[in-house]
Amino acid sequence: MLIKDPLKIEVQRGGFQESLHLVHAVVSDSSGKVVESWGDIDFLTFPRSAVKPLQAIPLILSGAEERFQMSSAELAMACSSHGGESAHLRVVSSWLKRIGCGVDDLECGSHWPSHEESAHDLARAGSYPFALHNNCSGKHIGFLTLARQRQLDSNGYIHPDHPIQQEIRSTLQYMMELDLRDAPMGIDGCSIPTWGVPLKAIAKGFARFVTGDQLTKEHQGACEKLRSAMVAEPFYVAGTNRHCTKVMKAFGGSVVCKTGAEGVFAAGIHELGLGITLKAQDGNQRAAEVALSHILQQVGVNPESPDFSIEQPLYNRNQWNIGSVRPMD
Repeated sequence: MLIKDPLKIEVQRGGFQESLHLVHAVVSDSSGKVVESWGDIDFLTFPRSAVKPLQAIPLILSGAEERFQMSSAELAMACSSHGGESAHLRVVSSWLKRIGCGVDDLECGSHWPSHEESAHDLARAGSYPFALHNNCSGKHIGFLTLARQRQLDSNGYIHPDHPIQQEIRSTLQYMMELDLRDAPMGIDGCSIPTWGVPLKAIAKGFARFVTGDQLTKEHQGACEKLRSAMVAEPFYVAGTNRHCTKVMKAFGGSVVCKTGAEGVFAAGIHELGLGITLKAQDGNQRAAEVALSHILQQVGVNPESPDFSIEQPLYNRNQWNIGSVRPMD
């Protein structure tokens, strides 16, 4: 296939192009047919947190969601990269307690909340972050819940040879129709394995996720439960002023999306049966966010919210609008 030019996302300041980001992207249906592309659709990518919705599928298939009577907010948090806000912590704390686990059972590590006000509140209280503050704690509680359901020892559940990660890998292979045995493997920020895959495979997986096409009846049901939870509870997928949350709110549930570290984004458009994946070549997150919004417009999906804009304004410390991040014409 002829490689087209990548998307170009520019940073404008004072009418001058200050920075330029190149973005590889692909739009695919559930069969893998490419509908639109920019740059290299085979660009080998660690999807990082962008595939959390796919990683949560075994949670539903196992029966754990029914056994532990999981709420839609909890299902959304199983797919989340949350900001560590108080509402996020309440949900994950309750869920963790209900499955009979403690914070020490989480193997994701800790970091300060990405939500700035929540981090300030924590510091003012003289406290330090723990594993529940980790943006991946919802996903990890999902892994612990799956281990409880499978009657497995959860110790070391983050390692590639643990049955939990083996099941996750099998699910990713099924959803993307890939063999990951020879794929390059790295370790994610939360310590689980992440495999390098072509962008087009992730897009295909998300198209299958939002449509259920070419999936078993059980997988269709699992995907629909997770998709519905994400669009019903977008705050619990990310949080205040986060792009995932803003997009899912603005598009009224027709779009499900998930960001990943290093400038990755994946999305699915339910009504059109399409999956989208993109990677900012330099790993820039703002470029990935603008690129996703631009691609949604290009494929003909319009936001319900009149306030949603593709272009992101730049503000200085005095809150003056001094530029923007936008697609190049």
